[in-house]
Amino acid sequence: MAGMIYQLVIEDATREGLTDDFLWVLLLVVVRGACAWGREFCGFRAGACVRVAVRQLLLDKLRRLGPLVIGERPAGSWSAVVVEQVEELQEFIAKYLPQLALAVMIPAIMLVVAFPQSWVVGIIFLGTAPLIPFFMVLVGMKAAQANRKNFQALSRLGGFFLDRLQGLETLKLFQRTRFAQTQLADASEDFRIKTMQVLRLAFLSSTVLEFFASVSIALVAVFLGMSFLGHITFGGEVTLYTGLFLLLLAPEYYQPLRELGVYYHAKAKAVGATEEILDVLSREEPEAHRGGLSLPQAMPLTLEVKELSVSAPTRSAAGTESTDESANKHHLLLERLSFKIEPGSRVGIIGSSGAGKTTLINTLMGFCNYQGEIKIGGQSLADTQLESWRNEIAWLGQQPLIIHGSVYDNIVFGREAFGQVVSREQCLEALARAQGMDILANLPDGLDSVLKEQGGNLSVGQAQRIALARALVLPVRFLILDEPTASLDSVSERLVLDALDAIPDECTVITITHRISQLNVMDQILMLEKGRLVADGSPATLARESSLYQQFIHMNSGSMDDE
Repeated sequence: MAGMIYQLVIEDATREGLTDDFLWVLLLVVVRGACAWGREFCGFRAGACVRVAVRQLLLDKLRRLGPLVIGERPAGSWSAVVVEQVEELQEFIAKYLPQLALAVMIPAIMLVVAFPQSWVVGIIFLGTAPLIPFFMVLVGMKAAQANRKNFQALSRLGGFFLDRLQGLETLKLFQRTRFAQTQLADASEDFRIKTMQVLRLAFLSSTVLEFFASVSIALVAVFLGMSFLGHITFGGEVTLYTGLFLLLLAPEYYQPLRELGVYYHAKAKAVGATEEILDVLSREEPEAHRGGLSLPQAMPLTLEVKELSVSAPTRSAAGTESTDESANKHHLLLERLSFKIEPGSRVGIIGSSGAGKTTLINTLMGFCNYQGEIKIGGQSLADTQLESWRNEIAWLGQQPLIIHGSVYDNIVFGREAFGQVVSREQCLEALARAQGMDILANLPDGLDSVLKEQGGNLSVGQAQRIALARALVLPVRFLILDEPTASLDSVSERLVLDALDAIPDECTVITITHRISQLNVMDQILMLEKGRLVADGSPATLARESSLYQQFIHMNSGSMDDE
């Protein structure tokens, strides 16, 4: 374009003689637009791929870490990490990283062509260009800190809002809705303030970069103008072509740096977002995940525990978890447990609240680091592939999980993720074993009837029987029950117990319970107290020989739960 104007003004060229140059300019404009579109398209696709991969890493990591880690934070807080914070990586991948490459390459190429035209302008370009990244970094460090606080506020707000939403009925019952509303307003205002702080820094960053870019272009224009007027004679001869070329080049020289400054806040947001993401991904996994052996399929599985100890994880000064025994000797959850469970046994685990019952179950399922030895069928759990072991386990807790979906979806929930195919006939058979066929009779579409989230259109007993059908839909060799009848009325409890009585004899059933009426049918009782195994044997033997067991029976025999 500078050459065309020079020819028209100085050399009196005709417009017809510049047709080829016009066509070249038009072609270059089209090519430049196509390149800009291609950069946007490829950047978006790259950002989408990264977000999918990071979310997959997070979800896989949380699945391996297990319910103990997930239970440390509200569901809304995890949702903010997996959804909102991962989303902030999009602009960093799609715009900032490509622009960072352009901000290095394009000015370098322009310096090569600017220095032969005027070494003074080349020095101005070279000297002023570092000012833009320098001030961009100064503002960006403050922006990253503000974004980090903003994401923490968003995480707290998400967890707070979801918890209050799920407990809305309880808040109404205790007339605490106005108090919860005030708390939510305060949390929202805190998030608003932190968001505005981030925006203020983003606008400040853009303003600073525009200022220095404008000053730099002005310096080039002043030098060229003074050279035309003859006030500056050094730096080489400045013609109309040279002046136009360098003036048109100056905005293009600083444009990649200015755009990098605009996108720099995307980097600051990504830094704030990835801090918590990396903290989750760097969490130490239980040792049981490190084995690679599969369990034998044909032989019965005996569960043998020797000198089992579990320490409460604590945070070191560096922020990492520590389960070192010397550092946690006063935080033992389980201490030197040893017992053996034969295949097909009915085992009851009893003890007061906080005795370590749930910790023992979580350890057996591979969710906790431990010292000592756990053997399944003679094979160490530490050497066993975790999926191979968990495929042999079904678990049923106190609060049944019901998702928004059909009855069929709820029964097969979690199975397809491990490649296990479940037919409708198997679902009906499992529901029949769980004493749940009467549930289908009261639903309009049978297995295709839609259940509300958290079992809104079911009673607690019906939800528990559907969860039991989920546990029984495929044959397993271990069934672990965590007080499955704690929240049920007597009729629902009887139905669940009848279903448990019909479990095949080759399946080992381990039950945490406080109900005395359920202990007499057990083959073996494990009694825990303050993390230690204080009684192990059959109910009849313990009733004769264990004073602690006798005391437990006496203290709980008149409880409302047992009645």
